[in-house]
Amino acid sequence: MADDSQQQSTSNPAGTNSNSPTLPVVFQEKICVEKLASISNVESLDVGTELADSSHPDTAVPADDDCNSCGDSDGPPTPSSADWKPISPSVTFVQEMLDEGVNPREILRQLLPNTELPPDLPNSIMLHVIAQLLSEPPKREKLPQYNTLDDVVDLLRRSTNILVLTGAGVSVSCGIPDFRSKDGIYARLHSDFPDLPDPQAMFDIDYFRKNPRPFFDFAQEIYPGQFRPSPSHRFIKSLEDAGKLLRNYTQNIDTLEQVAGISNIVQCHGSFANASCCVCKHQVSCDDIREDIFAKRVPHCLKCPPEDIKAVMKPDIVFFGEDLPSQFHQQITADKDKVDLLIVIGSSLKVRPVALIPSSIPPEVPQVLINREPLSHCTMDVELLGNCDDIISELCLRLGGDEWTKVPPAGTSLLQR
Repeated sequence: MADDSQQQSTSNPAGTNSNSPTLPVVFQEKICVEKLASISNVESLDVGTELADSSHPDTAVPADDDCNSCGDSDGPPTPSSADWKPISPSVTFVQEMLDEGVNPREILRQLLPNTELPPDLPNSIMLHVIAQLLSEPPKREKLPQYNTLDDVVDLLRRSTNILVLTGAGVSVSCGIPDFRSKDGIYARLHSDFPDLPDPQAMFDIDYFRKNPRPFFDFAQEIYPGQFRPSPSHRFIKSLEDAGKLLRNYTQNIDTLEQVAGISNIVQCHGSFANASCCVCKHQVSCDDIREDIFAKRVPHCLKCPPEDIKAVMKPDIVFFGEDLPSQFHQQITADKDKVDLLIVIGSSLKVRPVALIPSSIPPEVPQVLINREPLSHCTMDVELLGNCDDIISELCLRLGGDEWTKVPPAGTSLLQR
């Protein structure tokens, strides 16, 4: 159990000085020549900044689409992270250099002084690498008045617009494996599916379109309906019942938030609730393909011609290379200036754009981490490190009151209640 003297991490905010624009220290890291030389598909880069300038199509750093696909240019603009996410303080500096005609190679030499760039590296790739390097948001400074478990209890009592961001750690006690631990899903995929080029290929949309069978050989193991909510889920429901929950942004696809009765929710990466045809987009309930999933068959669309082998019914979970649901961008744009407390529970915050949420909200809003490990790339005000359910149970014990005693103690299976 985490005690009152929790680990904290602070760092100086990256930015520019008052006299002239300088590049943050974070950019002075090495990138191996092999990695730069191997980049051939520029759209596969996680470009993380807004530097597009249509008047300089050959010298503007590409904009961030948060995925490998591009939306239709007709009609109203599609919501994206450009509407809400923070921008690196060096973005303007680099764009000015490009506008003045500075060669991208010279910019990369400043960003990566210890790296030898391949002589034949195209400008288009160098621009994307620059955008990749500038994807780090401005560093947030820790609020010094918040440090302990009791500080978090006090924040919970007086906050009325709490944004809770959850990851796989809230569901581990339910029997659902996480993705990145040594015994997690990716480790098992590496062992059980040796033909996969990489464990993450199981959830890559391009790989799925070429070969959906590995996904459906595995899908039954993460199919919802087999698990029950954890004490962490029940805690979030109690926040909602108390009128304190602004929104629960979940990266999970297990739908346990709905099982727990949480209604103020955004499923950032979609869910197993529905499935859509990869060709005609016909949507059905995932119950309609449940038999196929548990038989490890690839389900096909009943609306498309039977001979169309590409007409696969894919669960509406967001794969690598797909857009996040427009609801995510719309909601975080509306919520980011309303929140008065951010709580991150059970997430490593490694997947963008969701990982940018903490740096998108006003810096004076307190931020609390409940997780097994600290997050070196985020500056949290209080880090409560340990088993999520254990920490939640202690918080509820200190909060007292009927609304918190409804949260079952850690180690309690809701199947037994």
